Amino acid sequence: MNDDDLLAKDFMRPYTTVSKDEQLPQAFWTLESAGETHLVVVQDNKPIGIISYKDFLRILTNRARRGTVSHLYVSSIMTSNLYSVDPNTPISKVAKTMLDKGISSIIVLGEKESGIITKRDILRQIKSLPIKQMLVKEIMKRKVITAPSGLSITGAERLLREKQISTLPIVEEGKLVGYLDVHILARFLINLYLNQEQKHPDNVVRETTVGDIMRGPFYVFEDTGIEEFAEKILKKKFKGAPVILSESNRKVIGIITETDIIRVLSEI
Repeated sequence: MNDDDLLAKDFMRPYTTVSKDEQLPQAFWTLESAGETHLVVVQDNKPIGIISYKDFLRILTNRARRGTVSHLYVSSIMTSNLYSVDPNTPISKVAKTMLDKGISSIIVLGEKESGIITKRDILRQIKSLPIKQMLVKEIMKRKVITAPSGLSITGAERLLREKQISTLPIVEEGKLVGYLDVHILARFLINLYLNQEQKHPDNVVRETTVGDIMRGPFYVFEDTGIEEFAEKILKKKFKGAPVILSESNRKVIGIITETDIIRVLSEI
């Protein structure tokens, strides 16, 4: 099977929905319990928007400190610009649309079928793509933005947002010590603000550093195969992985994310 034979319908799957009038705590529970990265927002059973971890993170850092998160609705944070493709659209074109529009999911709409494709869905079927034969060093970015473990979580969020990145290797004295991404940060904040026993969440946010919530260290090597990389981040539910020099020398020399896979696929 060549790339021209791979179509959107081969990668699409049913999507999980949430009402635009659902409150954020319930929507986040749906996102987590379904093991999803995106929810399709519906009104009268028709898709009208998308919400993802990034949307939760944005609203949490902008408005949660006013104590309103429990009373906000999905309609207040959803992304209303929906992009869709036909089921017979080549998967390379789907990838290009994701890349051009800066989105991580796309709705598939046909006369008799509908669904969703996310970057993670494409990684799940990496074995069907010729790029599985490639190595990390062929795709990774060598310019890496890192952060120290003492950085505040608000500083980390600002760094992720301003640099338009989703992963943040945590480095101390030139050595990789941990991993952070938008999913980890969003989970921490939503759980904090929804914890009824936590009386002063704002204070916790101010006092918490990335070293307190980071995972890892998690990494791959330059010669790691793309198929192995995909399997590793899918298992961890991470957005990407730092690339280190060797097991004995954990200097970060690159970063590879699911978006890099999409970029290469879009160019085929």
